[in-house]
Amino acid sequence: MKDFFAAGGTTKFVDRLAASLGIHFSSIKIVSVYEGSVVIDYDIVEEPINSQPLNTIKEKQIELFATNKIYLGGPILDSTI
Repeated sequence: MKDFFAAGGTTKFVDRLAASLGIHFSSIKIVSVYEGSVVIDYDIVEEPINSQPLNTIKEKQIELFATNKIYLGGPILDSTI
């Protein structure tokens, strides 16, 4: 957890996720961060600034996680969407 925050923490996570999904960073809301390696709960909200509907963003996120083609600062061991 200490390494996560030393490397930019939630700000870096949100920036990487937003860039990977092609959405504005302000659409990602961190709900909680806790240990268990590092577990991050977040929501993606639909805002006028995004050009994609939530369903499209969700499908892209599922594909990136399933194919391991997303890097958010470390390996993704599990995801729940």
